[in-house]
Amino acid sequence: MTLIALCVAVNIAGSKIALFMSLPIFLDSIGTIMSGMLLGPWAGMLTALVGGLVNGALGDIYSIYFAPSGMIMGLIAGFVLHGKKNTYINMIWKTVIIVIPASAVSALIEVVVFGGVTSAMVTTALIQIMSKTVMSMFGSAFVVQLVTDYIDKLIAVALVTTVYKRLPSNMRNMIVDADVKVKKK
Repeated sequence: MTLIALCVAVNIAGSKIALFMSLPIFLDSIGTIMSGMLLGPWAGMLTALVGGLVNGALGDIYSIYFAPSGMIMGLIAGFVLHGKKNTYINMIWKTVIIVIPASAVSALIEVVVFGGVTSAMVTTALIQIMSKTVMSMFGSAFVVQLVTDYIDKLIAVALVTTVYKRLPSNMRNMIVDADVKVKKK
């Protein structure tokens, strides 16, 4: 549980940095990816849920609405990253697997709940402009979400993979041992 709490804090810190700097990416899923990779799919899902709720309580109300997208992303990240060999090459396609369903859910939330408007100014502008073309509001939201999510999640997966590979072997073993003990209960 301590590691999940740390991952939630990482999500919130990343989110606040991206919001403060008006970045076109979110940085709010680094902890979710870390939790999914280290502890498995259910921990990734829980991290996203708690992170969304806490971040919403701290002022970013959008994060509550987008928690289901993060939960799907954390679940899939856990399935494709946890206990697997994660190289810098395979993280490219693993990130695609993580992003597509989460982006579809995010686009749906953006359109149905917010009419294509969110807290990210750049993505909101792109969605509104693209929706005036042959693309529907959902199509434009999905394309923008897919691109920004892919970049955002690839950064998160690369960061988490790098940090994990740089951990001393005794610390990596401690995480794996704790995970095995939880599974046996």
